Amino acid sequence: MAIEILENTLLKLLVRRGTNADRKEITLESGELGYATDTERLFVGDGTAAGGVLVGNKYKGAAGDVTSLSPVEVGDYVYDNDDNVLYVCTTNDGSSQGDWLAVANSLSAVDTTLIIDNKSRGRVSKTSDGGGLSAGNISNSALGGSLQLDTSDKVSLSGGISVDAIYRRSTGTTDYLSLPSKLKISEINYTFPGSSPPADSFLGADATGSLNWGVPGLVTSGVAPTTAALIPVGTIVPYASAAATVAYGWLPCDGRSVAKTQYPDLYDIINYTYGGAGANFNVPNLTNKAVYGSSDPAGSTLYGLSASAGSTGASISAFGTMFIIKAIGGITSPTLTVTKNLSCTVNNLLRKTDVEFNPLSGDIVIESVQPGMEVFDKNVGGASFTFPSSIHYVKYFVTGAGAQGGNITGGAAATVIGYLSAWPGAVFDITVGSPSVNKGGLGGLSRISKDGNLIVQSNGGLVGGGLGDGSISTASLHTVGGYVLSGAGGGIPTSSDKIPFAQADGAASYWGGMGAPGAGGGSEAGDAWGIQRGANYLRDGIIMFEWS
Repeated sequence: MAIEILENTLLKLLVRRGTNADRKEITLESGELGYATDTERLFVGDGTAAGGVLVGNKYKGAAGDVTSLSPVEVGDYVYDNDDNVLYVCTTNDGSSQGDWLAVANSLSAVDTTLIIDNKSRGRVSKTSDGGGLSAGNISNSALGGSLQLDTSDKVSLSGGISVDAIYRRSTGTTDYLSLPSKLKISEINYTFPGSSPPADSFLGADATGSLNWGVPGLVTSGVAPTTAALIPVGTIVPYASAAATVAYGWLPCDGRSVAKTQYPDLYDIINYTYGGAGANFNVPNLTNKAVYGSSDPAGSTLYGLSASAGSTGASISAFGTMFIIKAIGGITSPTLTVTKNLSCTVNNLLRKTDVEFNPLSGDIVIESVQPGMEVFDKNVGGASFTFPSSIHYVKYFVTGAGAQGGNITGGAAATVIGYLSAWPGAVFDITVGSPSVNKGGLGGLSRISKDGNLIVQSNGGLVGGGLGDGSISTASLHTVGGYVLSGAGGGIPTSSDKIPFAQADGAASYWGGMGAPGAGGGSEAGDAWGIQRGANYLRDGIIMFEWS
């Protein structure tokens, strides 16, 4: 049978159809279409899978519970409008929450601290946005030790500021760091002056402890303080000076007005006797006047003098000088201190260096320190050297013990020579090396140290021809130059097979041959006398200090 299709023939093609349950029971041919009438889904067969393969997925809508939108096909997607999350079905029919996978969500800010733009980009809000990062969103742990959150969750300075330095924010030459005028330093309150300091002034404290600017008095004369200290305030003496310059601590007797606060000692003596009131008082005016003795200076009378007086008709002449009055008391009597490498005697009694004494104490003799020497030539343990009084430099000689000989001669220890610098009374630890008790043994070291730090060392003699060595610590503040004299090597062999009872002396040290400190022991060929020369002739090292 044939069907004729003409030019205007209309064909209606229908695909295979039925319920979704029916679809799952058949296998569609490859390319065959099938339509589920109840779920309104189109499937295409692959000749293998029952019910075919879904042609396209659907958006199934929105709900607070996405399982309420089942049944769905794998790949369908829904929107949870409670949590603002988009889900896609990955297995089964979506009737269980586990069938769904969250693939996206909508972001929104809880408050104005953060802003989410229309492209889902977030940033911290600014003040111009109507929000900003509030103090309540900052933790104390983020502020360090110098900041804190107050009771209103606002950032403030903590009770103690812990910093290593404070610098100006600007670096201009006319910019300064501002500090308050009231400071508390080491539990002491300080109030600094509110005015600029005058020229040549210093910062001092007044009688109440307040800080203020003061100007030191200018000493313009050579009045010896040793005698000025013995002159009481209020003393008036004639004083000749072509420039009318007054010694420090004195005032001209010209009737001038001076402040009580500046010259309190003089005011306590004369008060307002010569004029003045309130904060100022006057000194006596002795210009073109002579003085005479009176039991009541305040009530004395000013007498005039004529060209001649008395019954004798004798003329009176005078030479003009100015009078000055002692105005400042408490001038400190100076002291004399003899230091460094000098000795001092006062009235034939020895005085220690760095001890203050009055220059008017008596007969003073200053001379060079007598030379001295201290020697350590035995290993006694715990020895020490103390810098003598008045001495700041000493010369040292440090030599270790020589090596004991055996079948070969022993070598000598090095000798280290140099200078130490320290203060009188400084203590240095001393170690003197001892020779070995065994034949062929190395010599013990000698050294000088302080507070556990090695300064000078001689390592002791060696056996076998090596040179004895030593060292000087250039890092020590007590080191003032020095030199290491290496000890001579031993190593001369002897043999009883060829020369019976043959023996040789050990290497000589800085101090001499065998028997001297640091010298090596002799060799021997097994006889008793040789053994004596190898061991019994050895001595401990030596450390010697010299000064002058």
